[in-house]
Amino acid sequence: MNTDKVCAIILNWNGAEQTLNCMRSLAACGPIPVVIIDNDSHVADYQKLHSFMRGQDAGETLITTQDEIGSETRKYAYCLIRNNGNHGYAGGNNVGIDYANRAGYEYFWILNNDITVEPGALEALMETMDGDPRCGFSSSVLVYADNPEIVQCVGGGTVYPWLGKTKLIGKNAERSQLATLNLPTPDYLMGASMLVSRRVIEQVGLMDDRYFMYSEEVDWQRRAAGRGITCHVALGSFARHGDSGSTKGKSHLFHFYRNRAAIMYNRKFHSTTCCVVSSLALASITVLQNSRSPKNIRYGLKGISEGFAFSWH
Repeated sequence: MNTDKVCAIILNWNGAEQTLNCMRSLAACGPIPVVIIDNDSHVADYQKLHSFMRGQDAGETLITTQDEIGSETRKYAYCLIRNNGNHGYAGGNNVGIDYANRAGYEYFWILNNDITVEPGALEALMETMDGDPRCGFSSSVLVYADNPEIVQCVGGGTVYPWLGKTKLIGKNAERSQLATLNLPTPDYLMGASMLVSRRVIEQVGLMDDRYFMYSEEVDWQRRAAGRGITCHVALGSFARHGDSGSTKGKSHLFHFYRNRAAIMYNRKFHSTTCCVVSSLALASITVLQNSRSPKNIRYGLKGISEGFAFSWH
């Protein structure tokens, strides 16, 4: 398969070992150019990435900063960009996508750094993308890294705006049974292993970095749908997904950013009534699910409050 038009984009924040493992797994899909964006990690973590890059072919490797990458248009086999701050998932990835777009790539393979791709993953993503001329996003089936025969998510999930919640499709199904399952069409695709077409950038733009974390890909795909761009799950593409390193699973930061983003999304796309109801519902769910963690409750409620107070204008 010709991978010249594809660039892999991996965001790193204090997870260099995972990032390097993710990058190494790409070899199963062919020689794919890789852009790593470091979201202002600790110096020691960044140095691991820097040392790896220094060991590659100097003529095909670029080590640069967010401020310097803005004028770069050449393609490299390896590119490491050091951001001038932690810009979150959307803001961090946008730096890499923006560069890759200027460099002339047609497709951007966005990968969480805790992903290990399986052989054939990219080929299936490309086939799915090419199967619909309107397709702008295709995503992998995510399986658990420590138990790859069990599904974590069949590409994406369902949005329940009145609850301020989402539900992953196919969670905990057996991988061997995927072909027999009657699964719903997802409302959104997860960005953990997602191929994005250049036309999305040209017609819709980049992700909205005001979310910082969570809901940004849901927003992005909804805006794209308004321009007739579709999303599809590549059922033949598999990626092994570990736990999130940015919020340590279900920490207080998870509850803050997840709740904040959910209410921000509702304020942007749904009615005031929906925002009020979802704020109350999400507050109740947060309290019930975290009865033994006052800190999680406090931060979860703070996220709801900040999301409701946020103005898109």
